[in-house]
Amino acid sequence: MKKLKVTGPESPEVVEAAYQASREPHARERLLAIRLAQQGTYTLQEIGQILGRGRSTIARWVKAFRQGGIELLLTRRHKGRAGRVPESLQQALMEGLRRGRWKRAREVQAWLAQRGIPLTCSGVYYWLEKLKASWKLPRKSHVKKNLEPKLHLRPPLGRL
Repeated sequence: MKKLKVTGPESPEVVEAAYQASREPHARERLLAIRLAQQGTYTLQEIGQILGRGRSTIARWVKAFRQGGIELLLTRRHKGRAGRVPESLQQALMEGLRRGRWKRAREVQAWLAQRGIPLTCSGVYYWLEKLKASWKLPRKSHVKKNLEPKLHLRPPLGRL
């Protein structure tokens, strides 16, 4: 197989500096692939094996680097999926959690369904976690006291 030698818009020193400065795993992996390709001692297949990626993925990264440098190499074309709960409902949900409006996730699920957002129970738990809600469980108390857990917002971690 033919060894790969990439000479692109940026020098190896610039790629090395970008690699050292980056803390994002996505960017570091791509920059490492280009660093290995610039050395000229590896094939696409070998670089792919080192990084645990396919040969075609490495070829796609090298092509992007040759066409647009580090900027195009690190560009992500997808933005991810949009959330199903709009911002306005997230705010209303947070306010209801602060006031202790719901005791169970099923109640939150029914409330969202009334507003046109059908979610599964696991979807409700996802949003409760995303909004930093947690279960507020009662401590030992009188036998006749209501022991149903209530939802509430957790205080932010760190600063108090």
